[in-house]
Amino acid sequence: MALGIRRSSRPGDQQPTRLGCVLGAALGLWLVAAGTRVHGESPLTDRLTEHIAAQQQRTEIPAAYAPIDYRVFAQLPTPQIRTVSDLAAVEEVERNAVALTGYIVRVIPVPIHLTGRRATEWEFYLHLRVGPARRCEYQDDARNLVAVVTPSFQPPHTGWDFEALYDLCREQTRVRISGWLLYDYLSRTRVGHSRASAWSIHPVTQIEAWNPRDRSWTPLR
Repeated sequence: MALGIRRSSRPGDQQPTRLGCVLGAALGLWLVAAGTRVHGESPLTDRLTEHIAAQQQRTEIPAAYAPIDYRVFAQLPTPQIRTVSDLAAVEEVERNAVALTGYIVRVIPVPIHLTGRRATEWEFYLHLRVGPARRCEYQDDARNLVAVVTPSFQPPHTGWDFEALYDLCREQTRVRISGWLLYDYLSRTRVGHSRASAWSIHPVTQIEAWNPRDRSWTPLR
């Protein structure tokens, strides 16, 4: 899997390097862990759910993003997670941030309740495809990849409210969505129905729109 990454001291800046080696090694380790039990290791219980919740609530801005092809993203392995070793291998991959280019074809607001808060907040699930749709869609589609805008990256921290995100969908603007990789193990049952992969970009930490006149990417503030 040949992926490039760009690293810089400035968040989001990019210089060539070989993230593919890291991802390849981590995925290889993951597959080994899925088939080999560690002596004395017990199955996971609540730890998996806690891990997913913690990853979803990340607020750190990545120093760099690796451009990833739609087909590579959709074909990332989705094995069972049975032990702590399996989870550690997954977490190694989730330390990487990627950038995916395409079109937002659906925006779904999903209510969440954060521990210790009375108010219900929202996550915005962006469904992405490599090519534009005729219009913003409302039905499930097995071709969609998923990226999630969490409350930490919504107003007042950014301008990424529902209306701004829906405008990108309504106008079928070409976008580049960047953020942390997440293996949403619990969503595997939806693969083939409403999404192409249990992997997602979650949380989204950068959104850019393509400017055809200047032939450049413009950050969505």
